[in-house]
Amino acid sequence: MSQTDVVPSASEHGSCENCRTPLHGHFCHGCGQSAHNPLKNFGHAVEEVFESFWHLDGRIFRTLRDLLVPGRVTVNFLKGQRVGYVQPLRLFVILTIFTFFVGKLTLHADDFGTGTNADPAYAKAQTVAEVEAVRAAQTAQLEQQQTNNPAAAAGFAMATAAINTAAAQRTAEIEANVQPAADTSPSAVARANRAAARAASGQRGTFINIPVNDKPWDPETNPIVLDGWPTFVSNWLNHRLANGQANVDRMGSKTDLYVQAILTALPGALFFLMPIFALVLRIAYVGRSMGYLEHLVVALYSHCWLMLVLLTTFLIAGISSAIGNAVLSSICVWLYVLLWFAVPVYLFWMQQRVYGGNPILTMLRYTFIGGIYLFLVTFVVMYAVLAGVSA
Repeated sequence: MSQTDVVPSASEHGSCENCRTPLHGHFCHGCGQSAHNPLKNFGHAVEEVFESFWHLDGRIFRTLRDLLVPGRVTVNFLKGQRVGYVQPLRLFVILTIFTFFVGKLTLHADDFGTGTNADPAYAKAQTVAEVEAVRAAQTAQLEQQQTNNPAAAAGFAMATAAINTAAAQRTAEIEANVQPAADTSPSAVARANRAAARAASGQRGTFINIPVNDKPWDPETNPIVLDGWPTFVSNWLNHRLANGQANVDRMGSKTDLYVQAILTALPGALFFLMPIFALVLRIAYVGRSMGYLEHLVVALYSHCWLMLVLLTTFLIAGISSAIGNAVLSSICVWLYVLLWFAVPVYLFWMQQRVYGGNPILTMLRYTFIGGIYLFLVTFVVMYAVLAGVSA
C-alpha cells in the first residue's frame, strides 16, 4: 500500500472524513457527521450501535424522567424545546416493541382441557348439571389466574370461550344420547352427528360456526362469497378463517399460546389506533389553533406513558410469578390497582396542562374522549384476538 492510500484520521487533517469541511467541534457543520470514528474506538462503536436505534445520548433518560410528570414532555415539545427529547413516534415504537417483548416473556397461563378427550372431567360428566359444575370450577380457576395476570385479559377471554365451547359440546353429546328419539328432525340429527364427530375427533373448539348456503362453512368446498366485493377479498377472508380454524385445532387447550398470539398482534393494532385517537382530540378541541400533527404528538406521548404502565405491570407479573410467594402476590395486586388507578388521573392532568382552559370543560371533553377511546380500545383488542388467532 502506498502512502497515498493511507486514510488519515480527523485529528491529523482537522477536516470531516465525509465532505472534507474543516471541523470546529465534534460534528461537521456541513454534513452533520460525527468527528468520532467508531472504527477507532470500541466505546464509540458501541455508542454508534445504540445511537442508530435508541439515540442513547441522554435524551432517552431525560424523556422518560420528564414523562413521569403529566404533560411536561408534550408541553415542552410543542413549545419548540425538541432537541432534549426523543421524537414521539420513535419513543412510542421503542416502548411498544420492548413492552410486548417483555410481556411475551413474563405472561404465562396454565392450560385448560377444552374437549372431552383432552379433559377427563368433561368425559366423566354424565348429566348437564355435572357439565355445568365442571364449567363453573374451571371458570373460577381461570378468574383466579386472571387476578394474578390482569394484563392478559384478552388471552383469558379466549380461554373462557374455549371452556364454554367444551361445555356446550359435552352438553350436546349428552342430550343427543339421552333423547335420540324425542326429536328426529334433520336439524336435531345434524346436531347429534356433529356432536358425535367432535367427540370422536377430539376437536377442541370451533373458530367459525356460521352456515353458508345452509351448509357448514368450508374454505374449499363451501367458502364465504361477499357479493359486490372483489374476489380477492373473499379469498382473503376464507384464508384467514381457515388459518383461524387450523390454529384453534393446533393450540387447543394451550391457553398460553392464545396469550402469545394476542400479544404478537396487539402492537400493530395500537399503531392503527394512534391516528384515529389524534383525530378524536382534534374534534374535541376543534376551536383551538392546533394542527392535527400537534394533536398526534399529544396522542403519542400519552400512549408512551401507557406503555410504561403496561411494561411495569408485565414486570410485576413476571416477578410475582417467578417468586410465587403469597404475601408478594397480595402486594403485587395492590401495585396493579395503584398503577392503573393512576392512568386516568395522569391523562386528565396531562390534558389540562397541554390544552388548558376551564377544568370543568376539560372534564367534559375528557369524558367524551374517554368514552370514544374505550370503544376504540375494545375494537382493537377484539381485532388483536382475531388477528392473533387467524394469523
